[in-house]
Amino acid sequence: MKMKNSGYVVIVILLVSFFRESYSVSYTNFDAFFKNITGGKNINLRPVLDHKSKVNIYMYFHLIYIQEFNEVEGKLSLTGYFSINWVDQTISWNSTENEIEEVTLEEHIIWKPAFIIGNSYDGVKFVHKDDTVMRVHSNGVVTWTPGDNYDVVCNADVSRYPFDTQICKLQILPWGYTSEEILVVPIYDYVVQLLFNPQKTWEFIGSSVAKNEDLQLLEFSMKLKRNPMFFVLNLILPICVMIILNIFVFLLPPESGERVGYAVTVLLAIAVFLTISSDNLPATSSPRISSISLLLFADVCISAVIVLMVILSLRYYHREDNYPVSTFMRGFVNVSRLLRCKVCCCRGKQEKYNEDDIKWTDVGKEIDIVCGIFITVVICIVNALYIIDVTVGLPGLD
Repeated sequence: MKMKNSGYVVIVILLVSFFRESYSVSYTNFDAFFKNITGGKNINLRPVLDHKSKVNIYMYFHLIYIQEFNEVEGKLSLTGYFSINWVDQTISWNSTENEIEEVTLEEHIIWKPAFIIGNSYDGVKFVHKDDTVMRVHSNGVVTWTPGDNYDVVCNADVSRYPFDTQICKLQILPWGYTSEEILVVPIYDYVVQLLFNPQKTWEFIGSSVAKNEDLQLLEFSMKLKRNPMFFVLNLILPICVMIILNIFVFLLPPESGERVGYAVTVLLAIAVFLTISSDNLPATSSPRISSISLLLFADVCISAVIVLMVILSLRYYHREDNYPVSTFMRGFVNVSRLLRCKVCCCRGKQEKYNEDDIKWTDVGKEIDIVCGIFITVVICIVNALYIIDVTVGLPGLD
């Protein structure tokens, strides 16, 4: 039994020694191979055998996440990486001899092109990281995938805020090379989104890629659509409620003494919402002022007019009867009553009013009725124009 166990131990020792020797030889061969393909390389020279030929560089952009889109500052923050490929004609080997298909190299060992972000928000930004690596294949194809957080300039068009759609661009171009030395070719005509994580505020709805041949500049365009429900519930609906409440000031009894205070309170509330919306929008009128700002400004003007109408109505309502009602005001009261009866289809049941019985209180009541109807029509027209304006630019309704 002891002899049998001893035989097993000897076999295990021999196997361990064999694999250790094989690993040592494999590592030695790989180390020699690595020194052979990287030794004596001048990383400042383009990897072509004929210096007059171009280096074809193929690339695409992979979007991972949209961190933030600040419309006020005009800044779009993205997370993603570029996949950049080219052929290094100075590096190639026969993979059948050493069974090595590809190797990983640090980016400072062999030549790589220099790129910058053309529309960087914080000045000139190079596309590289000191700790990134490159994959080199046996046929000389080099794959470099630098990734980073990119802040780019994107001037927002908030004319239809919060139902707006923005087109932002990420530009990349070579730095230090002319179009006679390198040729940049986009692999895809869109932005890759295989690992994309959706953003809560903005929905990614499309992309495209364009190229400037003179500068060898690639422009990755991304179309973003805002999710408006939060702004509808917290901005637009409260505004609509307040402007509707504004109309009911004409239903308050003049004797209550609260009509002017009520109208001024609603006016101040709408002014506050105008300030809140202005803080979330860029201070620019290009291409034009946002529809929501125009709506709020119109509501403020309507509320101011309502305050003046209420003051005018109360002035006539509380005027003493010692002052006779003028002929103009008597005609105004009679015409108002006649038109209301015709609209209500009650001409046959129309009451006979004695013009001598018209008092200042009657004048105040008719002013309330006429002003209430007039303001209601104006509010309906203003809101209809706003709805038409924002729906013209919505997808599917163009």
